[in-house]
Amino acid sequence: MFMGTTLLKAQNKSADTSQLNKLQHLSELVVTGQYGESSTSKSIYKVKLIDNKRIQAQGAVNLKDVLSNELNIRINQDPLLGSSISLQGVSGQSIKILFDGVPIIGREGGSIDLSQINMNNVERIEIVEGPMSVNFGTDALGGVLNIITKKPKQNELKANLNTYYESVGAYNADLGLGLANKKWNSQLNLGRNFFQGYSMDENSRVMLWKPREQYFGDINFGKIIKDGSIKFQNNIFNEKISNKGEVNINIPLQKAYANDSYYFTRRITSSLFYDKKVTANRHINMLVSYSNYRRMLHTYYKNMLNLTESLIPEADLQDTNYFNQYMSRATYSYNNINSKINYQLGYDVNYETAEGNKIQGSYRGMGDYSLFASTEVKVSKKFTARPGMRLTYNTLYAAPINPSLNIKYDVSERVFLRMSYARGFRTPSLKELYLNFVDPSHNIQGNINLQAETSNNLQAFLTYQYKTDKKLLRLEPSVFYNKIDNMIDLARTDSINLKMKYVNVNQFESIGLNINTEYKTSKINVSVGYAYMGVKNILLNTPTSNEFFFNHQGRVNASYTFKNELNLSLFCKLNGFYQAYQYDNISNKVKITYYDAFSIFDATASKNFFKKHLSITGGIKNIFNVVNVNASYMSGYHSTQNNSAMTGVGRSLFIAIRYQINKIN
Repeated sequence: MFMGTTLLKAQNKSADTSQLNKLQHLSELVVTGQYGESSTSKSIYKVKLIDNKRIQAQGAVNLKDVLSNELNIRINQDPLLGSSISLQGVSGQSIKILFDGVPIIGREGGSIDLSQINMNNVERIEIVEGPMSVNFGTDALGGVLNIITKKPKQNELKANLNTYYESVGAYNADLGLGLANKKWNSQLNLGRNFFQGYSMDENSRVMLWKPREQYFGDINFGKIIKDGSIKFQNNIFNEKISNKGEVNINIPLQKAYANDSYYFTRRITSSLFYDKKVTANRHINMLVSYSNYRRMLHTYYKNMLNLTESLIPEADLQDTNYFNQYMSRATYSYNNINSKINYQLGYDVNYETAEGNKIQGSYRGMGDYSLFASTEVKVSKKFTARPGMRLTYNTLYAAPINPSLNIKYDVSERVFLRMSYARGFRTPSLKELYLNFVDPSHNIQGNINLQAETSNNLQAFLTYQYKTDKKLLRLEPSVFYNKIDNMIDLARTDSINLKMKYVNVNQFESIGLNINTEYKTSKINVSVGYAYMGVKNILLNTPTSNEFFFNHQGRVNASYTFKNELNLSLFCKLNGFYQAYQYDNISNKVKITYYDAFSIFDATASKNFFKKHLSITGGIKNIFNVVNVNASYMSGYHSTQNNSAMTGVGRSLFIAIRYQINKIN
């Protein structure tokens, strides 16, 4: 795993090496699924960690940019719904994305748009593959991504200003202010991202990649209490996507007009966090959160002669939908390094609502209330087991008991074996149940007869790690297997009006082998990875689709830091030829779809100035100039091309300038 572009360096050459090792160790602490903080090497879960140094070196603006370089992950692009993710072959609705532990709402087409999640204030990203339903409930059937933001340090005053420019027409800027003393802390971040859109035809008014304008901000206040803290955090996001239509010209009537659509997204999340160490080994963690998501469509008639606009008075061209999420989660943990038995107890409460013209009945709600527990048993000095269980009451579906078992065996001081089994459960979303989306371009229906998805996952990870004061060598082979029953997907049921409906496609399986190698010194960081994955989706009891399709992925990341702290980095990801089955309800046949192989290759350089107050990163993205990839299916619901899939915006140059001031009292 590529952990960053450089190792932490002691400012004094004679600094104690134990302190350096401590700093390196702290940089790999994770919290997702833990009883507290834990290092990646000691965690019973295999947690992938992407730190802030890697994010900055990559020139990543949003979560899509970061994850496009990860193995076992594929990114799909829709012109209006944005970027979606599949992890270990399992797609968007089954991947839970958290922001400081709070679920992000607002799925369109079943997925959170990754390009809406900005990296301006992100400390690190933690990825756990495979079902995490015991810990995080429904929607965690395929894995969890937890985005951890930067926290103010005690007695610190800081300010930062970041700017970003990319030659494809991206202009971004954000600023942050933070203040902390021994009792209180506060932080404010504000930003704007603008993308002017991209089309292979520079003279075309219709953009392949739609113009986007985003405004985002977060503000939090925290109070330090005895052995703990209380924090209030509020996040807000606003986005406008412009979908300009083709110009229609009527010469006899002397008319020239176009129909332009604008999609407005607003997401607001307010959260209260409580963290308390009851005793040296007992810990309480609680959060209460409310999230509101609004998606609004306005369609205008634009007169191209005088450039005036007027709303088109048709109900299916003007639309607003609201989604709300009320949630609370708390854990009580006992974690003693000298104890043979540690444990965690918790509850998880979620209530979601959907409201709007696209929802059958205009308003729907669903509750999900859970208790969960796990016990970590140190069978011996080398062998640790953690069984877990989750009990759930869902207001619409009967939920089974979901168990999990994780084990870790320290073969030696340098070799660790992790194995896990987990059962997953996912109820259909409110959209999958009650959607009624009909306009001139869509006819997508929910299905109240859907069955809930259930899954079984097996994984095994072997880690060899050789570490000294000056270098680190890590080799990690792993295997996984997923089986999902009653998997939910869209199926076309009418070729005339393009009617589509959510259905259970019966069964999905994925199996894979991964090998990751990392070598790291104070100057060199090289990460090489390979993934071989097979996917099988049995569609509606059709025997001809009972076959695995295998595909390859490869990745090479490399960086070198010179004596003057100039850092050069390369990021290369190969996505191999991909196949899957697709069901055609009209012909009652199954067809094989494909996605051609392609590679994304970026090169960056970065350097700090003025005692690290000023940082400049620049480089070339998408050196191979990938735009569309040959494919037998559309890359998204709104793609206009049947023989290709949207992949990139072509080769581009970028520069990111960051200036920060830190004052410790």
